[in-house]
Amino acid sequence: MYIFDLDGTLVDSVEAHVEAWREAARRFGRPISREEMRALIGLPAPKIAEIIAGPRASELMELKKRLFLEDYISLVKPFEDVEALAGLRRPIAVVTSSNAVLARAVLERTGLSRYVDFLLGGDEVPRGKPNPDPLYVVASRFGVSPRDMIVVGDTQYDVEMALSAGAVPVCISRDGRICKDGIIHIKSLYELLNKKLFP
Repeated sequence: MYIFDLDGTLVDSVEAHVEAWREAARRFGRPISREEMRALIGLPAPKIAEIIAGPRASELMELKKRLFLEDYISLVKPFEDVEALAGLRRPIAVVTSSNAVLARAVLERTGLSRYVDFLLGGDEVPRGKPNPDPLYVVASRFGVSPRDMIVVGDTQYDVEMALSAGAVPVCISRDGRICKDGIIHIKSLYELLNKKLFP
């Protein structure tokens, strides 16, 4: 079974999230640089909000969600190689650190929902990436062992989640960054169609 991260893996949305978070933080009187914000992307949204706003995390998260849906979602585009998903065996799940409402809106807007059988948002599990819990939720839903999962993501958080659950981590490098512990590195989702890629 294939498990995909969303932001930076299937869709080019990182900058949209970064700028929505930064605007929300500015409005809270807690400005954050683009570099600092980019370093937090990949963590669950509640954790990011807690780091920025402390006890007002839930308020910040709601503001960021509204700003993203109103002003930034139009910037999100699917990567060209997502068509590769059509050639993969179903079911396919998306496990994201993003808020589930935002993630579902992104899947619908980009047309990717036709490839995805299940989505788990970062706010739908008590412990998100890099903890293995999201994969256990997917395993339970589909009756699949994590050891039979191929987890494709673009950050170290995705790799750590996969390794913790006993799944196969695949790191996709779109901007030259390499996940340090990724067992398999790819540059395009089309490489997933190469059956020799996996042991």
